[in-house]
Amino acid sequence: MAENANNLPVRAYAERFVFMAAVVVLAAFMQGLRAAVVCAVAVVSAMAVDALCCLARKQRYAPKDMAVPFWGLCSGIMMPISAPIWAAILSAAVCIIVGKHFFGSSDNILFCPPAISTAFMILCYPAQMLYFPKYGETYPVFGSYNGTLIHSAEYSLRIGYTPSEDIWDTLLGFTSGAIGTIYILVILVCGICLAVRRKASPAAMLSCIITVGIMAFFFPRAKYSAWNSVFYELSSGYLLFGTVFLCAEPYRMPKRTSARIIYGAVLGYITMMFRAYGRTEGGFIFALLVVSALTDCFDRFVDNLAYWRKSYLSSFEKNKVSVQSGDMKLTDTQEIMIPEKYRYNTPPIDGKIKKHKGRRRNRRDNGKQ
Repeated sequence: MAENANNLPVRAYAERFVFMAAVVVLAAFMQGLRAAVVCAVAVVSAMAVDALCCLARKQRYAPKDMAVPFWGLCSGIMMPISAPIWAAILSAAVCIIVGKHFFGSSDNILFCPPAISTAFMILCYPAQMLYFPKYGETYPVFGSYNGTLIHSAEYSLRIGYTPSEDIWDTLLGFTSGAIGTIYILVILVCGICLAVRRKASPAAMLSCIITVGIMAFFFPRAKYSAWNSVFYELSSGYLLFGTVFLCAEPYRMPKRTSARIIYGAVLGYITMMFRAYGRTEGGFIFALLVVSALTDCFDRFVDNLAYWRKSYLSSFEKNKVSVQSGDMKLTDTQEIMIPEKYRYNTPPIDGKIKKHKGRRRNRRDNGKQ
């Protein structure tokens, strides 16, 4: 596999896994050991399913591929603490089977695997994915839960209501939501550390956050101030967690910085469109599935734009200066030079009419007849 030859993706996934494990430890301390159990089941299930898929496909299993446990942990950490154990296993299985092996391997993935599994679980099992225990109520590791499951802040924004939690409670994670997506301050610290260590793309993350913030400022969905709208939009749902850990996917990230800026801006715009006009929570996850499939298009667009600027715009300015200085004279007929990139295998045109002897013979034979 390519990641064995190049350790960059392995190290990137390993560091991301370590930072997310810190979020899981905090979730286990704040919400109970059930959070660690759900995430551990998801990681083990992902690794087991990957080994079985490699065996079925007669491929060599790579235990050092840190992308698999990272994707499994993402699948578990984006589930509520009340999710059944079978839901964590199913989510991890869908993540690896569909996200990785359906497209060939880690190098050939088209969509973000945890986004595939989370979107699948939201659409097929909304009761298990979109209801969360109230903050302060401990969910038992094994046994029945006698409390009340409620919606998250993203649901309140979707129906036009202001979330009941204040700003400080939201920042510290004293709210209802998925296991690891509600600790805003910790996720921000993880994002800064990943950006400083160059294991994530700050261009993609910042462009996505800025785009969401601008749209939330000018088009608030609830009746409160524009700045509160920006805060609650950025801190609700999977947005901030996905921007830090899933947006800058090492296998799907555009190569150029300008392409990454466009990638993040389009991701933020589609996220807000899904939130404004969608009928379910998790708009960021569905937007990520759309944008991750267009990663190569962003690189191609930037490459073509740079080539056009170099080949056409610069040559035009150069010829303009030459004409103004008198070095070049404009005539009625100018030779058009096709750039090497767009030069096709066309036959030369010399302006002469070529006569074929075969046609003459045919005409003579027809005349004799």
